[in-house]
Amino acid sequence: MEIEAKFRIAATELAELAKLRRLGAYALNPSPAPEQQENIYYDTADGRLGMARYGLRVRRVGARALVTLKGPAEVSADGVHRRAEFEFPGDQPDPNAWAPGVARDLALALTGGAPLVPMAAVLTERYVLHVTLSGNPVAEICLDHGLLRGGEREQPFAEVEIELLPAGSPADLAAIATALGAHAELVPEAQTKLQRALALLQLVHA
Repeated sequence: MEIEAKFRIAATELAELAKLRRLGAYALNPSPAPEQQENIYYDTADGRLGMARYGLRVRRVGARALVTLKGPAEVSADGVHRRAEFEFPGDQPDPNAWAPGVARDLALALTGGAPLVPMAAVLTERYVLHVTLSGNPVAEICLDHGLLRGGEREQPFAEVEIELLPAGSPADLAAIATALGAHAELVPEAQTKLQRALALLQLVHA
């Protein structure tokens, strides 16, 4: 289960948040350098994954690649998203090429075995602040900006994601979000990057 809070932010405010090293009781440890991500989202030509509210992504960061299958999200008014997530190393969007398991079976059932095609892309520069409480890692703050791409259309974005780690709690998530909000104007974001990229193609399903 992935639990994270998403917020829109002015791109000019990201640099100020990147300088933070403490939020109350929480220590913030920065990654050595920003991460350049290429995220390609796949679906069947008739949008079967989207209609079931699933997303399938291949993320490339340098020579590394990661496949992620995300389920329908429960989204609260404060921007917190909860959804099932399957993630593993690889660069093949076709579930027939995946190792046997729940993710493969689910993806094949959702797509009916139909071929997958790239539907949208998100190009992201991500700067991560690792959040610890009493030395225990509880969350990651991701400061993202980049481009949403749907077909020939592009749209810049800037976003803050706070993702809970296994040792973190919903109370930690709320406290971190509140503390961050004292340093920048954070607007809860109900839509995922994929939904916003697909909106450029007018393919978002209700």
